[in-house]
Amino acid sequence: MNDILTQLNRIRGIGGSLLCSPDGLPMASALRADTDEDDLAANIATLIGHAYRLTSGMTHSKPVLININGAQGGLLLLAAGSAFLIIITDPHANLALLQLEVTPFVDAIIQRLSL
Repeated sequence: MNDILTQLNRIRGIGGSLLCSPDGLPMASALRADTDEDDLAANIATLIGHAYRLTSGMTHSKPVLININGAQGGLLLLAAGSAFLIIITDPHANLALLQLEVTPFVDAIIQRLSL
């Protein structure tokens, strides 16, 4: 899985990536050395829990995409089968293009998780 994330990080606008379970357990990561993957995964689990509650209240299925932007960059969370792919984005990343470029990586992760 780390090989997929390492290739993913080569896409312009991506500053790191993490694959985690919905309950916040890191499964694989390709993050910068100063990023605490356990802390990030735990915080993501809280966010995913809130997203599940929001979407279930609207009678929608589980969340498949969450986008958070800040002045210093952002996070892009994508459902990847039974896991979530977290992508750290640079401040000037083209998010629409990133979503298109990331799709094959999400498909590869889903395929690998189903083995």
